[in-house]
Amino acid sequence: MVFQSKGEKMDKENLRKRLLKKTKQQIDENLSLKEVQIIRAIRLFDDLEEINNLMKENLSEWEKRAPEEKEQKMISTLSTNQNAIEEEKKELTTFITEELSAELPTFTLIATPLIGARLLAEAGSKRKLAFCPSSTMQVLGAEKALFSHIKKKTSCPKHGHIFNHPFLQRLPKPKRGKAARILAGKLSIAARMDYFGKTLDKELLKEVETKIKKL
Repeated sequence: MVFQSKGEKMDKENLRKRLLKKTKQQIDENLSLKEVQIIRAIRLFDDLEEINNLMKENLSEWEKRAPEEKEQKMISTLSTNQNAIEEEKKELTTFITEELSAELPTFTLIATPLIGARLLAEAGSKRKLAFCPSSTMQVLGAEKALFSHIKKKTSCPKHGHIFNHPFLQRLPKPKRGKAARILAGKLSIAARMDYFGKTLDKELLKEVETKIKKL
């Protein structure tokens, strides 16, 4: 018969509690169906946008070269397909807007739906987004540039997906870095508010607008 000391029993009990806690955290971090669908939708949207941009570029070049009748038919077919992609993008935008607004209302209001969905996809889940510090929120989507900065000592990126936010695009380039910090800070607050169940807060958006206007 093997006897266990009191200390050994306590160690095993502590280990069991830690394992249970870790398992619970892993379960809590599992993505909801809504999160999965939003992430899939934004990734599909971005894929379609990339394909559509390539099609536009090639069609424009082709049309400049005085195509013959056979080529004109092909161009017409491609144009039809391009229009279909545009319609699909509109449907995806509507879906993302509705679903993300239901999941993260204040965050979506400040980030805008497409940028908000990209940030969610980069973070990996609502929970990870909610606990994302503002410094990380600011560069989500700039992982390649950040890796290059660490490995090759290139310039540190000042912003990722939020670079395309209307607030930043209205500003001259020298002021975008500071504006990105302000925006990222408010987005971090909004993500936490939404995650912990607070209702839509439009005042937070006004705070962002006021601070950025002062720049």
